[in-house]
Amino acid sequence: MEDKKFNPANKKKLNNPQRLKFIPIERISEILNITSSGNLADYGAGTGFFTFRIADLYPDSRVFALDIEEQMIEEMYDAAECDNVFPLQIEDNEMPFAKDDLSAVWSIAVYHEMKTPQKWLKNVLKTLKPGAKLLIVDWSTDQKPEVEAGPPVSHRVKTETVISDLTAAGFKNIKIETGFLNHFGISAEK
Repeated sequence: MEDKKFNPANKKKLNNPQRLKFIPIERISEILNITSSGNLADYGAGTGFFTFRIADLYPDSRVFALDIEEQMIEEMYDAAECDNVFPLQIEDNEMPFAKDDLSAVWSIAVYHEMKTPQKWLKNVLKTLKPGAKLLIVDWSTDQKPEVEAGPPVSHRVKTETVISDLTAAGFKNIKIETGFLNHFGISAEK
């Protein structure tokens, strides 16, 4: 099986400000609709490009930046842009939190890399508080051909697959979200 994981040697690509045009922070915040302080998690946080910006919006929350790559965790510690961001190296599919602990979880451009996303979704469901949201943003299979960004189309996942996985894991109120360029967004609730 071909490895679909992002190469940490290309981490500078993750800090490209153009990404904010594709995936606006304001849109993520609207969808997650976090109304009180609590524990939040960015699964596959990479360099923390989105993590730090979202953490700025929720200064009274603790934002856990989860990634499997040691280089990415080190990068986030070096950046140290927010006092409320806690980088944490994890294993694949791991959600190291207590039951009903998280007020929101998001994952940006990671779902297509997962070998067993159903296992991850079940772990997310356990750790979310009742009614809390998960947001998955990933590269669209319908991306315009003239845009040369993201993984090969053959590595991407269809929205129908993500919706099916969320349903099988036990999520409810699954919704396709708009407002992302060259990406899809899907939200779901516990």
